[in-house]
Amino acid sequence: VISSQLKTLQNGLILGLKNLQFEGSEINLDSRLGVFITMNPGYAGRTELPESVKALFRPVVVIVPDLEQICEIMLFSEGFLLASTLAKKMTVLYKLAREQLSKQHHYDFGMRALKAVLVMAGELKRGSPNLDEDV
Repeated sequence: VISSQLKTLQNGLILGLKNLQFEGSEINLDSRLGVFITMNPGYAGRTELPESVKALFRPVVVIVPDLEQICEIMLFSEGFLLASTLAKKMTVLYKLAREQLSKQHHYDFGMRALKAVLVMAGELKRGSPNLDEDV
């Protein structure tokens, strides 16, 4: 269903239409329309796109983010003065956890989990600002 709807919009844009029939209704078509899909293949609980939908999009490869830099910036924004040292420790810890602990799908040692820990660390830091950071 979605592929035929996207194809209808795409054809309208190609033909330069200002209005078109969409699902039984006349709609205005904005020429600045853009449709984007973010995929994370292999992520727990996600399904692949049908081939009919994949055919309507161009793939774009994204590099793996620098977790240490992201971690450092988050720690600084949470008020940590020793963010560089702590970021290195946290990313090494999560790398080791990802590599050596269970590979079951319900364990997550990715950026989402790391961010949750850093936000909690910031809350603890604000609650006890005099505690030593270098533990």
